[in-house]
Amino acid sequence: MTVLHRLAAVLCVSLVSTVAAAQQFDLRYFQTLSTEFRGADMRLDVYNGGPKNDMTHLAPAEDVSGQYWRLTPAGKGYYKLSTMFRGRGMCLDVFNGGARNDQVHLAPCGNYTGQFWRFSPAGDAYRLTTQFRGKNMCLDIFNGGPDDNQPHLTRCADYSGQLWQVSPTFKEVR
Repeated sequence: MTVLHRLAAVLCVSLVSTVAAAQQFDLRYFQTLSTEFRGADMRLDVYNGGPKNDMTHLAPAEDVSGQYWRLTPAGKGYYKLSTMFRGRGMCLDVFNGGARNDQVHLAPCGNYTGQFWRFSPAGDAYRLTTQFRGKNMCLDIFNGGPDDNQPHLTRCADYSGQLWQVSPTFKEVR
């Protein structure tokens, strides 16, 4: 095999790998998000009203629109996340500073790096990071205290709260 043929073979394998990675989620459907730490019976949901309005938390799995997440490609391997409940105009974002620093909530969608989420394969799960905080800050879950079961960004480590399952709902995105 000539050098040119080897190069062509490597390029083909790279192209196929890139296309496969880009198609890791079926974007025709809403997804549910859960952690290995709490299991599939606890899904990422949105508070509706009260002092934590539009904040997110893990809640018992139900057929509710706050647990159905739309993944929209944002370029360069990132996605924007919005719910069926709040619609396309509200995206998962990261607080920058203050008492809720690094916690996540829904905010009006815009061209903000805290709204660009990367799903990095980690075995059978994914680690979620933002363009804003970078690859060393992973989405994790508080375990106990007043923010129990609420997600926040923290240093990536070998914690099951940082390993997210993404499951299709077969509810079509429209």
